[in-house]
Amino acid sequence: ATMTSQVAKLQRASLVDPVRLEVSSKYQTVSTLKASYLFVPAKHKDVYFAYVMSELAGNSAIVFTHTCATTQRLALLLRALGFGAVPLHGQLSQPMRLSALNKFKAGERSVLLATDVASRGLDIPSVDAVVNYDVPVNSKDYIHRVGRTARAGRAGRAITIVTQYDVE
Repeated sequence: ATMTSQVAKLQRASLVDPVRLEVSSKYQTVSTLKASYLFVPAKHKDVYFAYVMSELAGNSAIVFTHTCATTQRLALLLRALGFGAVPLHGQLSQPMRLSALNKFKAGERSVLLATDVASRGLDIPSVDAVVNYDVPVNSKDYIHRVGRTARAGRAGRAITIVTQYDVE
């Protein structure tokens, strides 16, 4: 509840050692972001991922994963399906990372598959969508990931793929 001045006065007058709890809205998404999730069986995750990517065809997208291996595997999958996909992760050399990033920024590749190495500090002005292939570990990582789209007043989409193993 919101603490009005009258409630604060009542609190001081009647409570002994009150505890005040404030919830911060420090981590928020922008209003131009359309965020959604897709709940899928884990054994069909790649099939649903391919479907999501086909729906986003013609748009630029960053796909986030937890591991370098998953990033590489999905890049191969998307290339086999005809997508211009390029991986970006910590096991690539710096020149290879820069090359991948530059190809994506220049529009030579429409999909950038990345670990969280790309969720912070990169200014890629026109990303249409973010796909969380793997659910981020915490809310702060989610905000950083989806913050790659819907920048500078532009609209953007964020789709998170959730399996039964992501839900507690």
